[in-house]
Amino acid sequence: MNRVKLISWYLSCLLTMLGCETRAEYDAEGLFKQVSSSIVTIQTFDEKGRQQGQGSGVVVDKDRIVTNCHVIREADSLKVAAGSQVYAAAWTQTDPSRDICVISAEGIVAPPIDTRKMGNVKIGETVFAVGNPLGFGLSVSSGLVSSISPYRDEQVIVASVPLSPGSSGGGLFDSRGRLLGITTAILTAGQNLNIVLPADWIAEMSKRGTAPPPPSVSPGPEPRWMEETIALQHAGNLLEFENHVRKWRETQPNSALAAAYLGVALGGKNPKEAEAALRDAVRLDDRNEFAWFVLAKLLYRLDQRDEAKQILQKALQLSPNHGSAYSTKAEWLLADNKPKEAYAAVQDAIRVEPGVVEHWRWLGVIADRLDRAEESAKAYQTALRLNPMDDASKQALSNVLARNGKADAARLILGKDSDSNPSNAGTWLSMGFTESARKHYGDAEKAFRKALEISPGNSNAWVGLGVVLTETNRLKDAEQAYDKAYDSKPDDRGVVAEILTNRGNVKSKLGDKRAALADIETAIRTDPTYANAYRSLGILKVEARDHRAVVEAFRKVVASNIVGADDWATLGEALEALGEKSEALEALKKSEKLNPNSQQVLQKLTGYYGRNGDLQKALDYIERAIKIDSSVAAHWSSKGYALLKLNRLPEAISSLETATNLDPQFPSAWINLGEAQMRSNNLGKAIQSLEKAVTLAPAALDARLFLAQSYLSSRQADKARTHANAMLKAQPELPQALAIVTLAYLMDNNYDAALTNYRKIQARSPQIAKSVKAVGISQGLTGAQALPD
Repeated sequence: MNRVKLISWYLSCLLTMLGCETRAEYDAEGLFKQVSSSIVTIQTFDEKGRQQGQGSGVVVDKDRIVTNCHVIREADSLKVAAGSQVYAAAWTQTDPSRDICVISAEGIVAPPIDTRKMGNVKIGETVFAVGNPLGFGLSVSSGLVSSISPYRDEQVIVASVPLSPGSSGGGLFDSRGRLLGITTAILTAGQNLNIVLPADWIAEMSKRGTAPPPPSVSPGPEPRWMEETIALQHAGNLLEFENHVRKWRETQPNSALAAAYLGVALGGKNPKEAEAALRDAVRLDDRNEFAWFVLAKLLYRLDQRDEAKQILQKALQLSPNHGSAYSTKAEWLLADNKPKEAYAAVQDAIRVEPGVVEHWRWLGVIADRLDRAEESAKAYQTALRLNPMDDASKQALSNVLARNGKADAARLILGKDSDSNPSNAGTWLSMGFTESARKHYGDAEKAFRKALEISPGNSNAWVGLGVVLTETNRLKDAEQAYDKAYDSKPDDRGVVAEILTNRGNVKSKLGDKRAALADIETAIRTDPTYANAYRSLGILKVEARDHRAVVEAFRKVVASNIVGADDWATLGEALEALGEKSEALEALKKSEKLNPNSQQVLQKLTGYYGRNGDLQKALDYIERAIKIDSSVAAHWSSKGYALLKLNRLPEAISSLETATNLDPQFPSAWINLGEAQMRSNNLGKAIQSLEKAVTLAPAALDARLFLAQSYLSSRQADKARTHANAMLKAQPELPQALAIVTLAYLMDNNYDAALTNYRKIQARSPQIAKSVKAVGISQGLTGAQALPD
């Protein structure tokens, strides 16, 4: 998604979050006076007593308060504020599937509220929401009942009442002050459609409610258990690996992954304890395919083969793209003397993970068993291309060749010299291009260098060597190879254009954009028909955000015979940036038709639909990209962002945490994660994520905005002001930043400083100024009442 274009959206949303909703003229004031004493603020704290976040709650009986489970489930301790009094509270009942929880606060002075059944709620009737958005004190907003709709397979109320973070757990009331339900989720920020859990569910807590889960020990941000576990496993330090996962397991006893990796660590040392750990892992999470897979392999080794095969099949059902599970299945089928079935299984392994040496090696074994010597040899050759140091594949290939009358080739595989070598430069050149096309860059480089030994001025050999050096990331050497190619003064204009374009691409990768542009423009002047030069020019213009130049360049590319899916995708994105949306979508659809599995194509389609409001379609495309390659942090960040905008906050947080784990230096993922945590009332986690984002991208205004807002919501006025002032350095008249600064000064009882900033808001937007004053008054901030209208 284009964060620059969305910043204005983020900033305008702050106004809603700061309490800028329109108050109905109906009897909102009287309704507020009638029910506000039954609405409380719930404060959540971590294990060290630091406030994490807050939400709202409704008193429904003596000492008994109802709220949303998502408001309190991450808390180590709770307090309830009613009026000017604060009470200790405890979580007593939960109905997690409905997101309804009950807490108790002994001695709380607050009248229980009357409730009304959902069965006689009418669509279109006026309703009022009362809660504590952003911690600025109780407030009321009005709207209408929009519908009675299904949500998670049950009927709920959907109301058009403006809500902000902090309103979750508050009450929705009719005009007579009867509780209709608990406000819980914002469906559409732009239209204020919100889910309200019906009050009927409160009475059903006596039957459905259960005790809350026991508190778990939070591991904090460090250590990064999963990351360190994998690193130790790959390092082969078995004792340290075991000690680490034991500590992880002790710290997080409810983590299925910790139990699964303990099973991995103990598999060769203590199989019984390993089995117990793995069975505990699948008990904790019966959809953890990794744990099922490791358990299957352990049971097979322990001769419990029937159960092992059943469990392996379960792992494959949970994760149909787990190549190692297919490869293991193939190995077991071969052991059962079922080579044809084993062949089908290993083909599945290669289909989902074509870059894994072990799968190709097993294909070699199985094809050899089926007397398919040529296919077996090709499989081993592929394994060796993936890992030239794979001695097992090297030996197996030599054996297959020797058994089938190819002793010379077998000796060559084992490192013996062949009897003859071609000495013709043209032959070596042909071999070099052939091996380069196969991505056998080591063999290609040897061939090109042999050709250059024979013919030092061969421009084609220098070009070929330059390609190999570029592909193996030896960019300075590649630039020198293209210099040599250019200095050889080839007669063919197309060859000259190719040399200049390739050299320009290398210079671009080395960071010299000006020199890169000069080479590529010279290439176009030399041969105006050379399409690759236009492609390279377009890519440079993408980096410069010159969208019109991008369109001009890629129109040349898509009209040529080298056009690919990514070319249409880049053209489509540039057309959209110029406002040509219908033509942009047409180009993007052409790119998808050419290559429906292109990562760039799927990412650009995701961005297009996301920017144009079709978030579900954007989510569908990025899910496809993740299925193809789940290791790309940008895919997970885009998925998290789409889920965030669809208000599927727990899923958004999970996806965004995956993005930050895959690439801890990816600022957009941290910004999106911070926003999702903030909207989930996890203020401590939001601040932690947004501080990381600001460190990585100090100029990102959206990161500063969310961070300032989170600090303000957690009553850390000085820090909120610091980040708001950083925003004002970039945009001195930004009303949202001025609003945060004003409220922060009021929190610090600095009326004069607050007034100075407040007047700046008045000069720009009197309406925003009124809203800021209203927020200050509702919060009881000293001096807010004195701010001029």
